[in-house]
Amino acid sequence: MVLASQAQHGMWITEVTHDTGTAYHMPFAMWFDGPLGREAMLKACEAVLARHPVLGCAFEERDGDLHLVPAADRPPIEVVSAPDPEALVGRELARPFDLRRGPLARFTLAEVTPSRHLLLFMGHHLVFDGVSKDLLVRDLAAAYSGGPLPPLPMPYGDATGVPPEAEAYWRARWREVPSVVIGGAVRTPVSAGRAESVPLDLTGAPTTTTSEFTRFELFLAAVHALLFRYGNAEVSVAVAMSTRKPETSEHIGLFATELPVYSTPSPGTTLRELAHGLRAELRELNSFREVPVARAVGGIRPRAALAPVSISFRRRAADLPFPGLELSAEWTMSNHMVRSALHLQAVDGDDGLRLTLHHNPDILAREDVELAGRHLRTVLDAIAADPDLRLEDLPLPAAAPAPLAGTPEPARTGTGQADGELVEQVRLIWMEVLRIDDLAPDEDLYDLGGHSLTITQISARIRKRLGVEVPFDVFLDDPTVAGVAAAISELRA
Repeated sequence: MVLASQAQHGMWITEVTHDTGTAYHMPFAMWFDGPLGREAMLKACEAVLARHPVLGCAFEERDGDLHLVPAADRPPIEVVSAPDPEALVGRELARPFDLRRGPLARFTLAEVTPSRHLLLFMGHHLVFDGVSKDLLVRDLAAAYSGGPLPPLPMPYGDATGVPPEAEAYWRARWREVPSVVIGGAVRTPVSAGRAESVPLDLTGAPTTTTSEFTRFELFLAAVHALLFRYGNAEVSVAVAMSTRKPETSEHIGLFATELPVYSTPSPGTTLRELAHGLRAELRELNSFREVPVARAVGGIRPRAALAPVSISFRRRAADLPFPGLELSAEWTMSNHMVRSALHLQAVDGDDGLRLTLHHNPDILAREDVELAGRHLRTVLDAIAADPDLRLEDLPLPAAAPAPLAGTPEPARTGTGQADGELVEQVRLIWMEVLRIDDLAPDEDLYDLGGHSLTITQISARIRKRLGVEVPFDVFLDDPTVAGVAAAISELRA
């Protein structure tokens, strides 16, 4: 049993407090054409599971801390016939994961025709990230070719507190920007929702590295420029960032976090100036990327997404050979759900930049997303043609009115009352966890600096001392001592 990382703890909290559905499922389809050796491929899958023990783990909350524990069952490797592979992918994607029992990964080797096979990997994001796809292909290729695949140690267990400098950094920078203007209307994602996907052809787009900027910096600048021109006075984009270190560079697992990147340009700001500002922001942010914002700041309610628009962008490793086979992998595969209003998933490989726009159709219409994709290509072309072009001069439609920077929290009402003794017991637990000398029964947990870890620690002590399991949504609906005590009273009744 080892301690989970801070990123894993934050994701686990989101899973148990929100109806995220398949939003954290990580499907990865590998298509093989040629005479596939079934036994060799099955042994390769076994070798990968043996090499990366995190794939055989589940999660257990104990005394307010989250731990990785052995799963109740070994990750399955199934062999099926699949004349309809699309239906197979749909079924496997819809199969839930049990975070407390596991396993959180599974392989399905499907014969589509005698000369075409699908190897479908399905993992939970808690144990798998984007870079893990490259590592999975690399290790499968090595094992399938008969090469050695020595096991790796468990890469977790060293979660630490929040450094003071990280706390100061995020307290100075965190702003909640819950809405975004796209298509002339304000879009506000509240929870994870069903997703539709729009692939965008960026063949020939100016995504090459320049002497000034990386491909990612150019792409991020284009997104910020587009959102500003759409009428967003302050742009907030959640960016997936790697937290890998040299000692974890070979490990499959979750070594990424999502952090907000802000910009407040003016109409006269040039594309070059915007890109330079974002690059400076990224380099400073990089020093604190391992610390989740909610842990550093406190007072942030658990939420499905940090910003209404999000980006994942990574450079894909070079293709590796499987003897006698031709591999085609789906690097930007959808899990049919999205946590933000719009998620831009970009994979940069030797064959060019692949971009898929995942959107919530209940918030954004497909035609708005397709138009945004064309506008994004326009901005990328403008960066290449004239980086000193001002944002107000971009060949885009006139900006819509800017949205408000924030929205008021919904009013919360308690569902009942608890006796004074119970309120006092809960109050003492809160004071212990928050390390404060006094608080009123109606003070808001998040106003007191509480965050996701605080919730689990309070819940653990309530469970141990009062014998009641308090649902996480209580801390969302009425995060006060009085509200939690009332919930306990109702649960006892």
